[in-house]
Amino acid sequence: MVTILDTISKTKNETLKTTGAPIKFVIFSSYGNDSIALIKWASEQQLDGVAVVFTDTQWMSDGWPERVEKAEAWVRSLGFTPYRTTSIGFRQLARDKKGFPTQRYQWCSYVLKIQPGMRWLAEHDPEARAVCLVGVRREESQDRKNFPAYLVKSENHGGRTMIAPFADLTEAERNLLIEKADWQVLPHRSRECRCINSNRNDMKNFTESDWQEIAAIEAEVGKNMFRPQRHMGATGALEVKKWALSPRGKYVAPEKMDDAVELEDAPEEEDFLGVRGSCDTFGECGS
Repeated sequence: MVTILDTISKTKNETLKTTGAPIKFVIFSSYGNDSIALIKWASEQQLDGVAVVFTDTQWMSDGWPERVEKAEAWVRSLGFTPYRTTSIGFRQLARDKKGFPTQRYQWCSYVLKIQPGMRWLAEHDPEARAVCLVGVRREESQDRKNFPAYLVKSENHGGRTMIAPFADLTEAERNLLIEKADWQVLPHRSRECRCINSNRNDMKNFTESDWQEIAAIEAEVGKNMFRPQRHMGATGALEVKKWALSPRGKYVAPEKMDDAVELEDAPEEEDFLGVRGSCDTFGECGS
């Protein structure tokens, strides 16, 4: 039986023989828990020619830019090369769209992550010989229980080989890799983007600066970033902040909204690509 490590070893040898290209493996990273663990794993496998690509949405939470800089220095210390993608950024995208994405229409992911990621791959690996490593674990959710351990040609990566070495890894095993890398396991998802899919726990970690930034873009665009119907009627950043800091079921909106529910009770919604509540592939939200 051919294992993932066999495939990686063969790829290393064939890439070196046929191209001599410096980039052999690509990790799209948000520098959250999954990303740190995957980078550590790649180091333990003694992979070379590893590019770690941070997807910069220009909408990072307060304090995350400093984490990215620290992580990029660590990446260099491992002999890997850090990169960043560029885009118009979340603020400008909201201005252009005159509104915010929703769970159903997550155009932010396509414009801020998928397109920049594909451009980066086309520029740095034009012959599509690099292998893309992803940190997806099947135990994470029902949607991912059948996630493939590898794809010879991944459409999401421009036809490149995709390998998910953590497919059958448990959270405890992932956390061990993070600790071995001398990083702390975060008690929350990555904060490379103040995401529309943020849950109550995510929002509890928002700083006052984060809420002010959200309120400012809401005022400029004239729309709510978070849907009141899914937050017990909380309308606008300052009310959503109150909702997030309230115990479940205790928040009361200034104006009652009959169809409003707690976020935890709101039905899951697939986006137009069939993805539920996450931004996948290129440094997905929360990874």
